[in-house]
Amino acid sequence: MLRAPMSIVRRGLIVNVILSSCIAATALAGASLSERLDRASTLFSAPAYLEHMKYLAGEELAGRGTGTPGNALAAEYIARKFAEAGCKPAGADGGWYQPFDVKQRKELIDADAALNISGLPGEWKLHRDWRPFPFSAMDRVEGPLAFVGYGIEASEHEWNDYADFEVKDKVVLLFRFEPPVEDPEAEFGGKTPSRYALFLRKARTAAEHGAVGILVVNPPHPRPTTQPASAPAGDELSEYNLWSTGSTYKLPMIHISQKMADAILKQAGQPDLSTLQKTIDTQRKPMSRDLPGLSAKLNPGLRQVQARNVIGVLPGGGVTDEYVVIGAHYDHLGRQPRSFQSADATPVVHNGADDNASGTCGILELAKALGQGPKLRRNILFIAFSGEELGLLGSEHFVKHPTIPLERVKAMINFDMIGRLSIDKFTIYGIGTATEFEDMIRAAASECELKYRSPKGVPGNSDHAPFHREKIPVLFPFTGIHKQYHQPDDDVETIDADGAAKVLRFSYAIVSEVADLSDGPTWQDKKETVEPGEDTMKKPGIEEQEKDEKESDKDAVAKAHAQIAEKLKPKKDDTPDDTGRPVMPRVRLGITPDYAAEGKGLVVSTVADGGAAKEGGMQDGDTITHIAGKPISGIEDYMDVLRDFKPGDEIEIVVLRGEQKVTLKVKLKGAPERREPN
Repeated sequence: MLRAPMSIVRRGLIVNVILSSCIAATALAGASLSERLDRASTLFSAPAYLEHMKYLAGEELAGRGTGTPGNALAAEYIARKFAEAGCKPAGADGGWYQPFDVKQRKELIDADAALNISGLPGEWKLHRDWRPFPFSAMDRVEGPLAFVGYGIEASEHEWNDYADFEVKDKVVLLFRFEPPVEDPEAEFGGKTPSRYALFLRKARTAAEHGAVGILVVNPPHPRPTTQPASAPAGDELSEYNLWSTGSTYKLPMIHISQKMADAILKQAGQPDLSTLQKTIDTQRKPMSRDLPGLSAKLNPGLRQVQARNVIGVLPGGGVTDEYVVIGAHYDHLGRQPRSFQSADATPVVHNGADDNASGTCGILELAKALGQGPKLRRNILFIAFSGEELGLLGSEHFVKHPTIPLERVKAMINFDMIGRLSIDKFTIYGIGTATEFEDMIRAAASECELKYRSPKGVPGNSDHAPFHREKIPVLFPFTGIHKQYHQPDDDVETIDADGAAKVLRFSYAIVSEVADLSDGPTWQDKKETVEPGEDTMKKPGIEEQEKDEKESDKDAVAKAHAQIAEKLKPKKDDTPDDTGRPVMPRVRLGITPDYAAEGKGLVVSTVADGGAAKEGGMQDGDTITHIAGKPISGIEDYMDVLRDFKPGDEIEIVVLRGEQKVTLKVKLKGAPERREPN
């Protein structure tokens, strides 16, 4: 038998290998929907999905709060799974991670914290005698000490602790709360603390008078009706916790014990706390004074938390440098008090199984399935975002600092809460953002026997939103709200893993088809973005879901309804302050701030149609620098200044529009009524 020369055999083998590789590499290109779904049917299972879920929503990770050790462990797990799926690192500097600072979170570094009072004898220890407040500024400051009573300036109530007293460059010591009066219904000093009792207001007032730092002490004779239930009892120092660090006020603020404050006053030759408080409360006049011979040098010991996006790329067939982004946020609430109640401030772990371990597990399983080949035409960029619960921080950071050219991203698919298909409320947002999506989704859902809803709006508060603003077509599959949303019992046991696997089989077909397109998806703008302030309290299906709930579950459903605002409405500062109650202003401008923006001022992400800001001429991208003559350095100043006004007031707002300073006259509108749980 004649044999071909070995060189010919080798060339033939090489040709066969190349042809086989090309066939494998393009097996899905041009594949029918049925072929894609047939392949998907073998790639996703409930047990595999649950393996990820048990870890990500397990007790070890303690709810994956941004900036916590559990969040870091989750990031490392995701990076390992991306690598096992065949992804290549696509983060910053060629690694898996894209780090970013989180302005909304500060950690206390005990070794760095220091409070030294020159001229004061004795040893004064962190956590025993003093502790920074979670909302303290991070600056190191020093200056002579002065006492300023309650630290309040309220001209309409004829009270001014700063009258005829200079505090420039000083550290001021002041009482917590406000001076009480006999009338429990009084607007100032009654049973409901006024805005002047807020730490935020006291910090702004002190800063406006030139103070550089604040020491706060509990008054020795608090009136029960003016001391909120959330305040520490007696002389207990306020707790420092990560979930309360979302705001940063004007000045460094340290809570000191009555013992330490009395020692300071005694060393300065002044009356003790008890005498000072009784005199101020009785005589109704300030007793502000310098504390001679004493100066304070303080370092709160705070630094911004750093978070990380986890990014991996699954290379395509090499014929294009285009990308499809597949994303999900992996952070949750971590350990904090239960939402929408104030009776119990005990922190509990929120494991966040559906929100959003469910979506994170989903992109891990999609990476594994797509990594098994065949290669798709386009590259698939997988991003696990952090900081979503704090205002889309990770996705906003990526869009502003992309690790690949953003103009090469052809579509973004966001998986956020896909673990409850069993409640039969499956919704797909964003179908109207590309001309090709409607037919594509309808065909795949029909083949999968998957019912879905396609609402008009594209919600602005999940990680697809920054991409959508860049006119990138987006899809956002979502299996529905439920009574465990943002509650401690959003646990693994509540997850419909079979349903999640079904959603992923459907999504595999969509992702692979989009990735194999030679052109498109074609962006279309149907003005479908849900405007800030628009009533999105109820996601599709909530009305029907409520009918299905048992009578005994009505309270839980009501809570879920109220909490939907957290997910879909603009993020806002409604953290309880020293009053123990939300401190939202009575007026609303109708803007969504850019929470990830850097620098001074408040950057406006979007201006709502019909809102006061829109009618006053404000535009998307403006930076608010002054409101009614008050400087605005961030969301805290913005919220505090607006508390001074009522609906119908006309104010001047100064904005930077590019390099140009623009002064606007804005007539304020009332804030919508807050919907509280029953």
